[in-house]
Amino acid sequence: MAKSENLVTNLFHRISIKERSFVARQLAVMLQSGLPITQAVRYMGNQTTNDRIKEILAEIVVDLENGYRFSEAIKKHPRLFNGIFIAVVAAGETSGKLDEVLNLLADEQEKDVGFRSKVVGALLYPGFIVVAMIVVGIIMVTRIIPALEGVFKESNVPLPFTTRAVIAVTHSLINFWYLYIFGIGLLIFVFVRYTATEDGRRTLSETTLRIPVIGVLVKNLEMARFTRIFAMLIQAGVPIIQALNSVGEVLDNAIYREALIDVASNVERGSPISKSLVKHPEFPGAVTQMIGVGEQTGKLEQVLNKLADYYERETDQEVKNVAALTEPVVFVIVGLGVAVLVFSIIVPIYNLAGAIK
Repeated sequence: MAKSENLVTNLFHRISIKERSFVARQLAVMLQSGLPITQAVRYMGNQTTNDRIKEILAEIVVDLENGYRFSEAIKKHPRLFNGIFIAVVAAGETSGKLDEVLNLLADEQEKDVGFRSKVVGALLYPGFIVVAMIVVGIIMVTRIIPALEGVFKESNVPLPFTTRAVIAVTHSLINFWYLYIFGIGLLIFVFVRYTATEDGRRTLSETTLRIPVIGVLVKNLEMARFTRIFAMLIQAGVPIIQALNSVGEVLDNAIYREALIDVASNVERGSPISKSLVKHPEFPGAVTQMIGVGEQTGKLEQVLNKLADYYERETDQEVKNVAALTEPVVFVIVGLGVAVLVFSIIVPIYNLAGAIK
């Protein structure tokens, strides 16, 4: 029963980055207004419409009333408060500027939401075209072709290879549709289970980085997020080693996560960040050099923000490139599919008309 409840919670009570940002922003506003942290969290719990967040905040209120620090209380709820959130809150408690660092955190998360929305929005149209093509193809194969098949059989007109192939696919889909659904479901299940393992995540990350155009987009996206989040953590007062580990936890690509964990380990042993990054070729030379300059001049935060601005612009351009490249490819595929279906239908009809004459 517990497992099924957890599954339902994961499916229907997801906590988005936007909701995390809202929690950070509202807490910052209430703390700046002079409310104690316990009262602010209780008020947030009463106001939110997300049942899962309401439950989490109620549990945090209980911990705060029992003497826990806010950073200690939120550690118990990683679905709402990730490593970045916890590190920033702990730094804010230490410095006595919890409201300020929560505002920084909300700013960063809002930028992250906007940045991801741009990427998704640019690739949405080609995806819609592909889905529409699949739907139209299924309708053609399962509705139109069967209606014409009887006419073709009665006429005894020789059918071209493409028509015979389309008819065979039609029979297969109509008679064994459950096998197709099972096969697709099995592939999705195996893929999800494999990519949930450490080896699977690493393999998927390596493969993604090797794909032409897409690999460049992923690299720029990860560099933009790495530099922006790292700069925010430094500004919030989070220790460098903890900041590196925290950034590593939230990056999507496993290769970069592993690299930052290794960099944090080297920095802990006394190595500069820039020299530790050199050992990992997935980090561009420009990033390594600029971070080295920031370390030497004591302006690491400013350098990281400049790098973040640069890579966000580069990512925007790469997204446009991917969209521009994807659209003609999708249209060519759609055109070929339509051509095959039209040829498979028109040629037999033309032969039938000739036979009647």
